[in-house]
Amino acid sequence: MRYVAAIFTSPVKSLALNQPQSVAVGYSGIVEDRRFHLVDAEGRLLTQRQHGKLVQVQSQYSAVAETLTLSFPGDQRVDGPTELGDPVITIIWGRRVSGREVNGPWNDALSNFCGSTVRLVKTDSSGESFDEYPVSILSQASLEYLGARVNDRMTFEGRRFRPTFLLEGCSPHEEDTWLGGVLKIGPDLRIKLVSPDPRCAITTLDPDTGERDFDVPKLVLSYRPSSRAAYFGVYGAVESAGTVSLGDEVDLVRDPVC
Repeated sequence: MRYVAAIFTSPVKSLALNQPQSVAVGYSGIVEDRRFHLVDAEGRLLTQRQHGKLVQVQSQYSAVAETLTLSFPGDQRVDGPTELGDPVITIIWGRRVSGREVNGPWNDALSNFCGSTVRLVKTDSSGESFDEYPVSILSQASLEYLGARVNDRMTFEGRRFRPTFLLEGCSPHEEDTWLGGVLKIGPDLRIKLVSPDPRCAITTLDPDTGERDFDVPKLVLSYRPSSRAAYFGVYGAVESAGTVSLGDEVDLVRDPVC
C-alpha cells in the first residue's frame, strides 16, 4: 500500500522545513505554505542558492493571529505581528508575484545572519511562492535507490529535496510512471501529475547546515541522463482540494494517457 510518510512545509520559502501531521491543500498547494519569500537589495528572489545557511532558520506562522516567528541558531528568536509595508513584485520562475514588504525586526535579523541585505515579503495571496507547480511528489524508494548508487551507500533524506509529500510503499521512481495521471491522496485530494521535477544546486546542500556536501544532480544524471536537467520526483497540480494526514493512502485513480 502506498501512503504519505512525510509532509514538508515552510511558511518562508527556503527556510528550514516543518513536518506537520496534517495539512489542508487548496488549488495553490498547502494552505499558507511558502506564504513569505525573501528578496535581496535589488528585489530579486533570494533562496538557498545564494545563502545555503538559510536552512538553519526555523519559521512558524499563524494566519489567524498574523504573527511570524523566526528562530536562528544560538537561540536568537524574532517574532511579532506581520505589519505590511510597500508593495513589491517578485519574479518567481517567470511569474510576477505581488506582495508587500513586511515591516518589523525580521529584515535586520535575516540580513545580519546572511551578511547582506535581505527583505521579507508576504505574498498578496496564499500559495504564490511555489516554483513551477504547487505540489511535488517523491518516493522513499527513489531516495534509497539513489543512495545505493554511492560507493559504501549514502542516506539521502527527503528534506534535501524539499517535496510536498514523501511517499512510502512505492518502487524506485514509480512516481515517474504516473505522469499524466491523477493521484488521490487521503479522502479528497486529487493531484494531476504534470511534469518531472528538475533538481538544482539546493540538493547539493546538507539539509541541516546548508553547506555543500554532495553533487546530487551529477549522481542523478549518472543513471538518469538528460540534456535538460537532473529530474528526480514529479510535480503536480491540484484538481480537487482536500486534507492530507500522515499515513493517508495514495492511489492512482486515473491512469496516464498513452
